[in-house]
Amino acid sequence: MAKVYADHPFQLLTTPTYQLRNDEEADEFIEAATHMACAHNVMIRSLNAIYIQAPHIGPEQQQSFLQFAEVWYQGVEHHHRIEDEIFFPVLEEMTGEKGIMQVNVEQHDAFHPGLEAFADYMRRCLAGEARYDGKELVRLIDGFAPVFCQHLADEIPTFVALKKWGETLKGFHTRLAVEAQKTNQELGILAGAVFLMVTHDVDYEDGIHKDFPPIPAPITWGLRNLAWWAHRDWWAFAPCDRYGKMRPLDIPLSKV
Repeated sequence: MAKVYADHPFQLLTTPTYQLRNDEEADEFIEAATHMACAHNVMIRSLNAIYIQAPHIGPEQQQSFLQFAEVWYQGVEHHHRIEDEIFFPVLEEMTGEKGIMQVNVEQHDAFHPGLEAFADYMRRCLAGEARYDGKELVRLIDGFAPVFCQHLADEIPTFVALKKWGETLKGFHTRLAVEAQKTNQELGILAGAVFLMVTHDVDYEDGIHKDFPPIPAPITWGLRNLAWWAHRDWWAFAPCDRYGKMRPLDIPLSKV
């Protein structure tokens, strides 16, 4: 039977850079949208891993698996909070157009209740206040994932379309990146930073995103070879190994 990878059931996004013709060069709008797509694919790939493995988790694995899911939730919550509180206001300021990203904000609001229901159940299981049930976790994901994944897909062409503002938004991608870096420590080195290492597929789209996220090579080395070990039991459920290579999920193939 074929090995199972975290490339389904929720569809990964094709990045704008990958869609360029050979004679086209990426401008900062394409680059910004591509970085956003890579971040969104981290969320989707990880959600796939959680969704597929949830029904097969044994009692001795539950705490580690739920910790992996908790880090996923924290990353998603952080990402969308930074968009609402920093990214979108910056774009409003630079363009002078109030509500320029309002559709995206409304999409955040649409999937938020289901996402929080998932987080609440997961945390009650971690605290021993609820019995872990993989089928219930899958049911809760089904409650928000369609709207959530549609939002992740819709946001990419929204960023590409910012090109219409031309010089008005010159340097916006750099500014957003600087603002994002100010909040990165909120997720922690041993959790959030390593999570990126084991959920971004370095070979995706012929390996053109192997340097995502854009951090210095010595730090990447430290995350993969040192920090990874602190919570290696969590990363056993990640879609990639510590080098960012997709790997088969550890589930009984006879039950897939």
